Amino acid sequence: MVVTGAPSDDLAPRWSGHAEVARWALGHGYGHRPYPFTRDGLTQFKADFPLGRCGLYLFECANHDIYIGIAKDVAQRLPYHLKKHPDVQTFRFLPHPGDERERRTVERRLVRDAQRAGLIVRNREHASGHVGPSTLDAVITEDEQNAWLRDPIGVNAGDRSALVSLDPSQLAAHDGDFRRLRQHPRYDTIVEVLGVYAARCIPFPRRTEASFWTVSCFPGSNRRRIFCVSMAALETFYIAVSDTSDTIAAVLFVDKRHLPAGRWGRALLAARGVMFDDEYTHKSGGAFEQCLVVDDIRYLRSVLKSKQVRRAAAAFNLDLMRKRQSAYKPSHCRQLAAAALEAAGR
Repeated sequence: MVVTGAPSDDLAPRWSGHAEVARWALGHGYGHRPYPFTRDGLTQFKADFPLGRCGLYLFECANHDIYIGIAKDVAQRLPYHLKKHPDVQTFRFLPHPGDERERRTVERRLVRDAQRAGLIVRNREHASGHVGPSTLDAVITEDEQNAWLRDPIGVNAGDRSALVSLDPSQLAAHDGDFRRLRQHPRYDTIVEVLGVYAARCIPFPRRTEASFWTVSCFPGSNRRRIFCVSMAALETFYIAVSDTSDTIAAVLFVDKRHLPAGRWGRALLAARGVMFDDEYTHKSGGAFEQCLVVDDIRYLRSVLKSKQVRRAAAAFNLDLMRKRQSAYKPSHCRQLAAAALEAAGR
């Protein structure tokens, strides 16, 4: 059995890939030379790997964007990508016979490593930066999105869109949790905090509420949390009571590229009550995701006065919205969202 990981010389692609892609791929264990993404290339790949085609693949497109994926049989999986990526030129293979969870862990690490190395990665999951058209474009035009990034507070203040109608059953399902929240001694502050976040960090929060962003009230997945804002399949902002005190902390996930990198900048954020947390259990939000913890919600307004924090949160949220709508629509509490948006309008 021949197991080489490289195509024969007569099948070596005539198209010349990007040298940076090649160096990165070689440095992370992919085959020495790529296979052409053609019928002959796939035939040669099957001949080189007649039995063990389980692992990770990397394909390079005409503009040198890459995509990283996993499959039990890479030869069967690759052709499915042609509809979305018709400009694929070559592919590489990294054998990984472990279980699927292990392969997904490696996939996440490779996507993040590739982006940090400066490569353009087309993956929706694990990657930062959505590539191509988005379903969000039908709700907020690209021009509006760009204008919002330049001035989130001003643009949001000018949007008076009506909230979409929700099914009465959806409203009834969360009415009890909202009544419970209204009895909380810090209810006004809690609603104000969500309103401030929506006004400064969520693109067109009235227009995108209940579809591209959702908020759960006393989510059942975590007994400490009071509310949790989600976009795509990720939580982006939540507040929770600690196990040892009644203090309510706020947790934000942001794009670290917009945060100060030096000690002085971090010290200024620390003075506002911000802590950087690099050890958290959370689905991948991309290569540049950063978790920020504010030890008490009464400091959040001050934290969001920082243009860098606002920009980091805004960029992160817009990127997630461009990937897909919220995966947590059934958990959305319209009553809480409406109260927060009303508070923000005041």
